[in-house]
Formats: sequence, C-alpha cells, structure tokens
Amino acid sequence: MDVLLNKERATEIMAREGLDALVAQLPVNSYYLSSYWGLFNTPTGYDGAYFAVFPRDPSAPAALVVPALEIRRLETERDKGLGTWMENIYAYTGPADSDTSFPDGTPRGVDYAGWMAAELAEFTPLEEQWRAITERLGASMSPNAFYALARAVRAAGLEQARLGVDDARTGGWLAGAGLDGVHCDYCPQLFNEIRLVKTPAELAIMSHAAHINEMALLVAADSMCEGSTWDELENMYLMSMAQQGGRGVYLMCGVGELPAARVRRNEPVFFDALGQYRHYHGDFGRCAVVGEASPEQRKRHAHLLAGWETAQEYLRPGVRYSELSAAVGDAVRKAGLRHFRNPVVHSVGLEHTDDPKPFGVQPQTKDDQVLQPDMIVNVDMPHTEIGWGSLHMEDTVRITTYGHERLSKTGFEIRVSE
Repeated sequence: MDVLLNKERATEIMAREGLDALVAQLPVNSYYLSSYWGLFNTPTGYDGAYFAVFPRDPSAPAALVVPALEIRRLETERDKGLGTWMENIYAYTGPADSDTSFPDGTPRGVDYAGWMAAELAEFTPLEEQWRAITERLGASMSPNAFYALARAVRAAGLEQARLGVDDARTGGWLAGAGLDGVHCDYCPQLFNEIRLVKTPAELAIMSHAAHINEMALLVAADSMCEGSTWDELENMYLMSMAQQGGRGVYLMCGVGELPAARVRRNEPVFFDALGQYRHYHGDFGRCAVVGEASPEQRKRHAHLLAGWETAQEYLRPGVRYSELSAAVGDAVRKAGLRHFRNPVVHSVGLEHTDDPKPFGVQPQTKDDQVLQPDMIVNVDMPHTEIGWGSLHMEDTVRITTYGHERLSKTGFEIRVSE
C-alpha cells in the first residue's frame, strides 16, 4: 500500500515548528497524510467532511476521519492496493436518539448498518470485507465529523497539544467538540513545504502523470489543422487523458487563446498541458505550427533551446529557483530573443504549483526555494508576441543527488502538421 507522506520530513519540520501533530482538512493535504482520497473530495464536495491526523510521536496513532458511507470504499481501495495506511478509522453518521457517550466522553452517533445483505447469498471476498468493516465500525459512529476528529485527537493523547492545521476553523470545531485545550496553528504553507520533497510512491505516480500528460498534448498538437478552434484541440487533449486513465485540467495556448479564434496556417502556437493522474499533476509544453515553420520561428525556437541548455547546468541540489530562472532568461536573451521574460520555476505535485505560497497574490508568486534531491520541478518558458505568435518550452524534472533527470521524454523540435 502506497504511503505518500514523507514521514521523516514531516516529523523534522514539526519538531522545528514546535508542533505535536498535523491535522489536515483540505483534500490535497488529507490525501497526502492518509493516502486516501475521499469520494466527495471534489470542488463542489462537502466542507469539513474528511480529516487526517498525523502525530509527531511515532507511538501515537495516526487517524483518518470519514463519513460512514465511505467505510466500504476503504476496503475497495485497499483491495486495489490503494487506500490508507492509517489503521485508526473514525467514522460518523448523525446524532443518536439516546444520550450516550464513548469512554473518552465524546457522544455517540446513530449506528451504521449500511446496505442490507441478500439472504442466502454467496458473497464475493470484497463483499465479505464490506460486511466485516461495517460490523466492526458500525456501532462506533460519532454524530458528526468534528466529534470524530476529537476522538482521533484524544486517542493520540493530543488534548493539550499544539496542532498544525490547514483550515483556520479547525480550532473552533475542536473546541465545539469539547477540546478547548488544543492550540491550533493555521499554517497551510507548512504542508506545501513538507510536500516539496517527494517519496518513492509519489515519484512513481508523478512519472506516470508526466508521461500521459505529455502523450495527450502530442495527440492534440498533431491533430491541429488550419481552422481548428482551441476548444476542439483542448477536447482532444482531455479525451486522450481520460483514455490513459488520467484527468485533464487544461490545455492552454496563452491566457487570451488564439488571436484569430481559429488556427491559421504558418502561425506559431504554443501548447501547455496540465493534467492529473491519481491527483498528482503532469505539466508539459511545446510549440507547433500548421504548414511550415518559418526561418524566423525556427530561429526564435533555437533561442529557447539555448535557455534550456543553460537550465541543464543549474538543475541540481543547492541552486535557488531565482538563480536558475535568471540564468535561463539571460541565456535566451543573449541568444537573440531580446524581450524574453525570465521563466517561472515551480514545484509540481498535488498542486500545479506545489510550493508554499502566500494568499491573494499574482499566481506563481512564491518564496524562493533551494533545489533538493527528489524535488519535482518545472522550468516554464512561454513567450508570446502579439501580432506574431507564441513559443513554449516546458519540461518536468526530478532533482537527483548530483543533478536531475527528465520525466518528459519527447524531443524539443517544433511540432509541424499539415
């Protein structure tokens, strides 16, 4: 069973910050801590429905909080080799009719029986697992997610602890569930800091995410013809991602999309694809043209390649994002693309930009980071000139002990279609 969480790094950062445990409510963070993605963890899902608790003390039990209807799915995911590594599961239903409590003093919820079982049926092994977990947990329901979370916190001995949380409401929720001695530090960026260095399980997932996202972009780029709309090309990308078991986020050719609303012959167009596999992102960019790439387009493309060649020297541990970005930008401008802006360097993972970042700022604004082994980063090199066209070069790389390796596999040539 995959463990996504970098436990050693999380423990070190908690010790540095004086935290006794992490409590995650946001989908990407609860998934990261627990390796379990809730059925309703969607953009329009339910707020405050899932929690994961990871104590700094390895002898204290980690725990996952889920709605009662989810407990069968825990077994289904486990059967697929996925699901949570956390043994302590706290589920909830609704308030019980009688005033009864658990030994820890938190109130009980109504028992959960799940769906009825057919009489005299022969059950599959998975159905037997469904029945077993329902029988095991069904009489231990809390009345809501907050009381279930309070049980998890109490079981780990954290009633007076300092918790790092990713939702500013968590302290109030716990106080309302009887834990007013807990101190909650709202520190969502801390979760991002932990996630910067990937585990082997994450690296395997992200390698596949990079591959299928790259392939889907190439399918879309190679389908481009004169008169194509961007919606048609993006739909091709999204279909290819779905066919490969992923989910497309977007295919972009610049924020304003195509300047003439449709692809024109011999017009340079950049493709930037962002997609997901098992909730981890792949991010990849190239440039394409219908008809023939002009000498000017090839010359400017060569300028971008000069920047990428320079990037190879800086993609190694100990280098700052800012150093890498400035060196690449200088190389592209020196090669001849005078108005090229410094590229964006960013971490990739459960978020498109996985770096710690402040709120309410221009996207891609973030603290400068130092590259470390097993970070996954992108060097994002778009260039647009209104009235001429656009170019792009973007690859995903893993930082290694002595340098880097590309997760992208495609060459750097301009994609040309008729």
